[in-house]
Amino acid sequence: MPRDIPAVIRLLRRRFGRLKLRTEKDAVGLLVKTILSQNTSDVTSFRAFDNLKKRFRSWESLRRADVSVIRREIKIAGLSNIKASRIKYALDVIFMLRGSLELYFLGRLDTREGYAFLRSIKGVGPKTAAIVLLFAFDKPIMPVDTHIFRVTKRLGFIGGKMTPEKTQEYLTAVSPKKAIKEFHVHLIMHGRQVCTARDPKCPVCSLKSLCKYYGEKYGRQGPKDRK
Repeated sequence: MPRDIPAVIRLLRRRFGRLKLRTEKDAVGLLVKTILSQNTSDVTSFRAFDNLKKRFRSWESLRRADVSVIRREIKIAGLSNIKASRIKYALDVIFMLRGSLELYFLGRLDTREGYAFLRSIKGVGPKTAAIVLLFAFDKPIMPVDTHIFRVTKRLGFIGGKMTPEKTQEYLTAVSPKKAIKEFHVHLIMHGRQVCTARDPKCPVCSLKSLCKYYGEKYGRQGPKDRK
């Protein structure tokens, strides 16, 4: 499978264009935002995050707030009881271990050490930890959301029994490190626009010549279709 990944990257770039992706300067804010995004849409999680930014002057003031106040501000994002508790707990742990609300030290650690630190915080799952490391510190790790999990499974990169966490480990290991951030975003774009959960647009898919799902559903003429 790894030999197909450069071809997938090339075809996705051709379809969506090269991306200029900035590095997030506020790692703590990104952690909060990513916790809010769990099991909800970007639209609602972004609105909840904006509510927090308007309500609290700093992440320290958010940390000091009562859970009930946080819950009220993020209600729109759903699962507000769980997310409010996770956010406050994460901020408390960072403050307790670091003496302040900062995550800059993660940039000095290797990916595995940084990942272990974030995963040690209750409520911070594999995807959340990977997003913080990739987008705030440019660490070569592949966060796997529902779109990436679906697309890579249909391509045949992962087996039917693979979990999202194991998929994240595998894709991190086999993806080109310098292209991993763009590859991550392109896979999400492809999953949202083409390889959708329902009624995927297989006939117009730029990856169909490499796709196991397409081959099983529509058949293919053979290896000569690959470009």
